[in-house]
Amino acid sequence: MQALGPCFVKLCQWIATRRDMVPPHVCDRLAHLHDQGTPHSWKYTHAALTKAFSDYQAKGLEVHDVIGCGSAAQVYRAKLVTPGSREMDNQQKGDGTAGKEDNDLWVAVKVLHPKLDYLVERDMWLMDTVAKLVHSIPFEAIRMANLPRAASTFGNVLRRQVDLNVEASNLVEFRRNFYSSPREEKTSMVLFPRPVDGWVSREVLVEELIEDAKPIAEFLRDESEEGRVVRKELGSVLLRAFLKMVFLDNFVHADLHPGNCLVVTKQLPSRSLLERFWTKVLSLDLTANETKAETTRRKIVFLDAGIASSLSPNDQRNLLDLFRAVILNQGYDAGRLMVERARYERCSQVPGGVDAFSRGIENIVSEFHDNRKKEGLSLGAVRIGSLLGRVLDLCRVHGVEIDPAMSSVVISTLVLEGLGRSLDPNLNLIDFSIPFVLGRGRV
Repeated sequence: MQALGPCFVKLCQWIATRRDMVPPHVCDRLAHLHDQGTPHSWKYTHAALTKAFSDYQAKGLEVHDVIGCGSAAQVYRAKLVTPGSREMDNQQKGDGTAGKEDNDLWVAVKVLHPKLDYLVERDMWLMDTVAKLVHSIPFEAIRMANLPRAASTFGNVLRRQVDLNVEASNLVEFRRNFYSSPREEKTSMVLFPRPVDGWVSREVLVEELIEDAKPIAEFLRDESEEGRVVRKELGSVLLRAFLKMVFLDNFVHADLHPGNCLVVTKQLPSRSLLERFWTKVLSLDLTANETKAETTRRKIVFLDAGIASSLSPNDQRNLLDLFRAVILNQGYDAGRLMVERARYERCSQVPGGVDAFSRGIENIVSEFHDNRKKEGLSLGAVRIGSLLGRVLDLCRVHGVEIDPAMSSVVISTLVLEGLGRSLDPNLNLIDFSIPFVLGRGRV
């Protein structure tokens, strides 16, 4: 698959998250593409760094080993040495003492693969050609799939990865949405790396390195009782973060496969600072219980933010109404509102068109609402990505215009849904969605 090109690798990365649709052994094999792709040479990396930052080594960037390689880029562990610490280091070496690194910053250096923009366009031309050929077959089921449109949507998503300036800008936006202060960043259950000012270009991105982070895929393989508890915890954080992006921020990370999600685990004291202060003042001997007094806290790190999407105000309201309709089983009303808000629609020009579209939305919503009664709306029982896809198809058939960004949201939902189901298929979608649909959800 890697020989076919970056677009095919990205497609396989997303397929690997859908263990409910693809055999597990195939998913395990494709999962290697999340962060273990074929790396490009150091010679190319050096040339890209020099092109972006001229004499990067003299400016303090010391590049070390490769720590990951995906469809669009590979990532190095590196150290950004401040001029002051370098001068001190040279002084101390003259004295025969060890250098200090207190002011140095460990960073991740992301470098795009060679000729990425050309390879993306080549892959998309091939996919588009095949899609048009299949679409030309005079068979209604094939025509309804509209493969050329799907290929175009996929291509628009992938083209955002060929400029790392876009990813840096997206990271800044995500950090602004999730952290209103340094304190909130410190206590947040979700982390986004910070791009380093002055070290961003089209082909290279330098960002802070999140230390001691493990791929979330390691937790997916733990089938022990404790492992299932941890997966449930991670799944709830992942789902709440995604719902916040969709309903509160209207800025969605559209590439949340396991290779782009890391987990940081820290041991924190369960007693408050005040309690620990009085313990010390009163000289209480609680050392025997100190270990038990610690609590484990896990945070999810989101990487590779180059693919992100936002909806128009109208379509964001439509999405909110659709989720409310699933909760309250009011699909017909949601359908009429979608027609009324559309910038363009031809439903009203056809006798009974508005009613037919609204009935179609009602049928889709009723089906999901019935599943809620039978099995509950857990990630294991329903497919929200499928619901959104069917709504888009209905809009296309009845001529109700939808923002093209909605297709990106559908893709990101499908990928997120697969990862969430792998973590904990019993997470109840309704329980998590209601606070965010009402505008009061928190991660």
